Amino acid sequence: MSEHHGSDIKFMFGFFLGGILGALTIFFLGTKEGKKAGKVLEEKGKGILDDISDRVAEYEKKGKELVEEGKKIEEEVIDKVEEKIEEKKEVLTEAATEKLDTALAKIEEIQAQGQKTTAELRTHIFKNTPKKR
Repeated sequence: MSEHHGSDIKFMFGFFLGGILGALTIFFLGTKEGKKAGKVLEEKGKGILDDISDRVAEYEKKGKELVEEGKKIEEEVIDKVEEKIEEKKEVLTEAATEKLDTALAKIEEIQAQGQKTTAELRTHIFKNTPKKR
């Protein structure tokens, strides 16, 4: 029974809403006052649409400005990052050069020591051997 009662309420609500919409339609289309009210509403609607169009154009302009500002900031950040990378690259290059110089100096020192030791061994081992001419 409650299902049947629920559909009756929906029917009555639809019937009532249809009656109101019909009355409004007759008022706006059939009477002088309704036509005047329709024109007033139409003018106000156009004004609202114009206002909305102006605001949309303004927001588009602001959006484009924000995009341009974002691009400038992006370029600045990229430039700063590139500068930092270049600085770090120079520091690392200098450090690597110093380490290589130290390593090469150590190798030269070891080579010199090796030549000295070799010369001492030759003189010690071959001191009694006659030299070839």
